[in-house]
Amino acid sequence: MNLPDIWGPGQLLAFSGIDGHTDWAKPFVLHTGARPGGLLVRLPATIAVGFEGMPPLRFQAILGDAITAESPGGAYRAVFLDHHTLAGELPEGTRMTVDGRSAGEDALSVDAGPMKLVAATRGRRWALLLSDASATDVAERLTQALGADLTPVFEQREAFVRRVRIPEGLSPERERLLRKAVSVMKVNTEAPCGVIRRRWTTPDRWPHRHMWLWDSAFHSMGIAYVDMDLAKDAVLAMLEQVREDGFLPHMVPAGAPPSTVTQPPVLAWATLRILRLSGDVEWAAECLPYLHRYLEWMRLNRDKNGNGIPEWHIAGDPLCRSGESGLDNSPRFDRAVLLDAVDFASFLSHDLQCLGEIAAQLGNEALQAECEAHARRITEAVNTLLWSDDEGFYLDRDFEGRQSEVKAVTGFLPLLAGIPNADQADALRRHLRNPRTFGAPCPVPSVSLDSGSYCKDMWRGPTWMNLNYAILCGLLRAGFHEEAA
Repeated sequence: MNLPDIWGPGQLLAFSGIDGHTDWAKPFVLHTGARPGGLLVRLPATIAVGFEGMPPLRFQAILGDAITAESPGGAYRAVFLDHHTLAGELPEGTRMTVDGRSAGEDALSVDAGPMKLVAATRGRRWALLLSDASATDVAERLTQALGADLTPVFEQREAFVRRVRIPEGLSPERERLLRKAVSVMKVNTEAPCGVIRRRWTTPDRWPHRHMWLWDSAFHSMGIAYVDMDLAKDAVLAMLEQVREDGFLPHMVPAGAPPSTVTQPPVLAWATLRILRLSGDVEWAAECLPYLHRYLEWMRLNRDKNGNGIPEWHIAGDPLCRSGESGLDNSPRFDRAVLLDAVDFASFLSHDLQCLGEIAAQLGNEALQAECEAHARRITEAVNTLLWSDDEGFYLDRDFEGRQSEVKAVTGFLPLLAGIPNADQADALRRHLRNPRTFGAPCPVPSVSLDSGSYCKDMWRGPTWMNLNYAILCGLLRAGFHEEAA
């Protein structure tokens, strides 16, 4: 089995909601340290966990909840027994430290915010657990952790990654990368908690922690190829946060108030993708009213000038003018004014088309016709107001009718919604090949290379996988298979 086995700092470690109960309100999240075998607790507080005298390690598996390695002094192992207990085994002569203090047979307790981090060793075995400050069962939990049979636990933790179907012809390196991606997916899955009534996903258990709108949609599209039931949960967990008026917050903490802005409408796309793969019309019917309500809210509440093209909310933070767009610090928003947004229009049109197809499969012809009509109006408005013949590109537009000077990756998104005519689509294709604009060695940059604002900061230059995927789908829709490949 070709499991991920490359050590590096910053790899998240936590108990997964796929395997059982997790607790968003009392998180226990670590990541790998700079030295092989070393760990760093990140939540509920930053605390270093070291292993002094560790011999050179040859790793066999590095997953988000289980690590195994061999050494001249014996095995190094670390595995989550439950959401608050990490246990393992050390090579001979290795000593465990927590916050710079040696751990031994007597319990070592370290303050971790409102909680306690407790560690102990026994022979070559070690355990690290999170506990309420007032808990009386710490000694019993340590005894259980230090005496647990770790082998079946490792088998349980690895099972989700091991059962992944590997495409024929995949190289060993790509197989390992695929299994690593699935492990990352697993560690960032939480169990039901608070207002979130089913399993859900987060971009990362630290630092973002919460459930996010478009992240959940993109996660589900990948998860569907590994665990269809989990993919359905990820979508519905987010859709169940839709308010009666249709508003859907972009961020939902399990135990705190949600955000007051939304995010790109891509959940109908995710729902349709899962419906096509699973054929589960009952699940799709459960999603349908949420999707309809939420897209109607978008259409009615984010078009201030009434020209058919929606605008993102603009915030006062100069480092994050439009978190609602998902492109937080894009130079598109540097002027801090409302813009008829090409990405918002494209995503909304595409999601309406997806909702229309879902409605058609469910026999709701009236909703199908309604969605198709709204999508056509957006297409007409985008081609009338946002296309630039001079640039051969789609640009945002302010309320005074001036098109933006910033060519951004978002200008390709009309392809996803089938908005461009043949000539416009060909002009966009030429930009992908143009080394002065978007023909970068690692395409597609988030702004054009000649923009004057191109740099390595977030949405001011770097390439982002989710938009690349949207563009790929758009290229396929336009018949540009060579460029998509």
